[in-house]
Amino acid sequence: MSDKRLLSARAEINEEVERCTHTAPKFSHDTRIAVFRISSKAQVHPVIATRWAGHLQSKKLEVVMVANEGYLDDMVNFSCRIPRCARARDPPVNIIQTLKEVAASSESGTLTERLGESFARGHKEASGGIVPKEEFEELMAILRVGEKPAKSDGTGTENGKKEATPKKAQKNTLMNYFGTPKK
Repeated sequence: MSDKRLLSARAEINEEVERCTHTAPKFSHDTRIAVFRISSKAQVHPVIATRWAGHLQSKKLEVVMVANEGYLDDMVNFSCRIPRCARARDPPVNIIQTLKEVAASSESGTLTERLGESFARGHKEASGGIVPKEEFEELMAILRVGEKPAKSDGTGTENGKKEATPKKAQKNTLMNYFGTPKK
């Protein structure tokens, strides 16, 4: 590669990928979907989704989604990949089916239509789309992204936090250690 414009473009994309890759994920309430929200004028979301799909691991994780809110005005471009830990699942994970099921569960019943033809495109293992920001936010609300799941074993409270256990008095204190010597 001797073309300076291509070298410059490559460096710019590499810089954007590196900047956006460090975004922390938020998970859906059921922890099946990891969502990385980035803002970049570059089309780096597919690369970042592929990278994270190779690193994230969880028994429940099925989809890694990277949503780029900066690529097109008033739209969200997103890419989804199946994480390596879910590739051998039986039945196999189908990203398109998963996304469409989530959209179909909206209370309004019209989210799937409003998301349009560019929602859940591609194939079952690598999907994505371009959707209006408002509809994307509704999809995130249905997934309850960022909400912690409640404890299912009965040890937690309704809000998912553990109840405080009363503290016991400490027995090994400095006074016991350096206390009065025995005669």
